[in-house]
Amino acid sequence: MKTSHTLSFYVSLHDTGPGGIIKIPSIFNCFQTLAAAHTNTIGFGGVDVLAKGYTWVISRYRLSILRLPSLFEKFTATTWRFGEINHYAIREFLVKDHKDNIIIKGTSSWILLNTAKREPVTPSRLFPDYPLIQERALEENFASIPKISRPDKEKEFSVRLNDLDMNRHVNNSIYASWILETGEDMNEGKKPVDISLNFRGETHYGQTVISQAERNEKENIIIHKLMCKDTGKELTRGTTSWE
Repeated sequence: MKTSHTLSFYVSLHDTGPGGIIKIPSIFNCFQTLAAAHTNTIGFGGVDVLAKGYTWVISRYRLSILRLPSLFEKFTATTWRFGEINHYAIREFLVKDHKDNIIIKGTSSWILLNTAKREPVTPSRLFPDYPLIQERALEENFASIPKISRPDKEKEFSVRLNDLDMNRHVNNSIYASWILETGEDMNEGKKPVDISLNFRGETHYGQTVISQAERNEKENIIIHKLMCKDTGKELTRGTTSWE
């Protein structure tokens, strides 16, 4: 079985924002494409596990950004499964430029859910032959992300049809875009260098999402929260660092 998977990517016009630099949500989309390609090649993809009555759900992401690729730049991304932390499957990501320099490091945690019972299952018990590499792209134990106490910035976003995935849920890259836009408003002229996200709930077409951000001067981070205005449910918690 293939223990890692690498794909080549190209920064096109629709991937970039002001300044001709790739938008962070486009990086998350690349990671989704890469993870799906890897799992599909080894028989553990979304369709394969769904046929067995299970589904993969992303729980956490952390990105460490050394440099973002620019318009028309080619880059490669590699992914592999590290193992498990507290019954969560850990997937690593490494992005390199055309000179083989590491420009982005990423790690993520995933829950394997029984679709009938909506209960988590330990991945290694169900898939003991899943190929692993005992190496981290980014050391991270996925500690709890702090809560916002008093937001410094707040914005509202309406959920559009274009924000939905094939399951009619908002794609995780959209959650990232709502968090980053609020962070950008507080960090004009700066770029994100570290992003941690914890996906905690779902929102649907027609609902309104509130994005809140609070500056933590002591830790030099921005604390983020996404909540559904219609239900009051917390959707995502995160932190970002900017330079």
